[in-house]
Amino acid sequence: MKNSLGRRDIIKITAVAGAALLGKSILDRVPAEGSLTALRDTRLMMGTLIHLTVLSEDAPNGRAAIEATFNEMERLITIFDHRHPNTPLTQLNQRGELSNPPTELFDILQQSLDIYRITGGAFDVTVKPLMDLYQPSRPLPTQQAIARALELVGSEKLCISSDRIAFSQSGMAITLDGIAKGYIVDKGVDTLRRWGFPNVFLEAGGDLMAKGLKDEGTEWKVGLQSPRESGGNLLATFRIHDRAIATSGDYIQYFSADLLHHHILDPHRGLSPAELASVTIFSKRTALSDALATGIMVMGVEKGMDLIESTPGLEGVLVTKDLVQIRSTGLPDQKKGLSAS
Repeated sequence: MKNSLGRRDIIKITAVAGAALLGKSILDRVPAEGSLTALRDTRLMMGTLIHLTVLSEDAPNGRAAIEATFNEMERLITIFDHRHPNTPLTQLNQRGELSNPPTELFDILQQSLDIYRITGGAFDVTVKPLMDLYQPSRPLPTQQAIARALELVGSEKLCISSDRIAFSQSGMAITLDGIAKGYIVDKGVDTLRRWGFPNVFLEAGGDLMAKGLKDEGTEWKVGLQSPRESGGNLLATFRIHDRAIATSGDYIQYFSADLLHHHILDPHRGLSPAELASVTIFSKRTALSDALATGIMVMGVEKGMDLIESTPGLEGVLVTKDLVQIRSTGLPDQKKGLSAS
């Protein structure tokens, strides 16, 4: 069973900074000369709603920057989407190799390999043969089917260079679902920075980047909701700037009513991890937060928190199946701000 778009957007991290608006591009007010105003736009992309806020004193230039940002995000989707028949990633999965890959595909795979190593293989983009076994309309896979799929999993079997990407074993395939959304958010924010906008908030289905300030020295405010409640009850709120956040959880796409079988799979076992309900990661880049949230769901509380505490710039909130929160020691009191220091 796959949750609705509404739940996908409501749960995970909900932007309570006013970024999550419905409808088309909105200009709050016509700014006076030299003053900042918030330009907001919401689009449907990547199967979720994208909420973008840009602070600008030049409304036409701000709207042009917003359009350029969404165009760049759309361009990246046409590279990374394994569901569309004509993307470079689909061609790689079908042929087993891809010559002269797009720079962005090489880059995201390099980042994926780095995270594969630091998580001890808990985050692995070659997990697609396993993922394909789990479908909402099918029974759960047999142990024999899982064992066969596991033979095709392992990022150490990837051959990656700037001029060629290839699998060392026939039947392998890649999914970037655990990192691409975060990567695309990062590139969207980079586009806005090149246009000269340092104060922006970009959120895609709960994965977000907050740069600069919301207004007159005020940090952006975000709320973390419970993985078991779709209402307005928040586990915590944080004021942030220059910070990326992403959440992975067992409730986003699940295949059994008890949430024991869901879209996050242990690449070593072929089964969903049983300890955590959700993981939220704070870091400097959304792609890193996105991938680590998935990897730490697999690693569990002890190993996952060890990784967070030993890595500069990382913070996290882990929520167990019985809704116990475990927070990293660097998370501040909620009255204080959190920045990427």
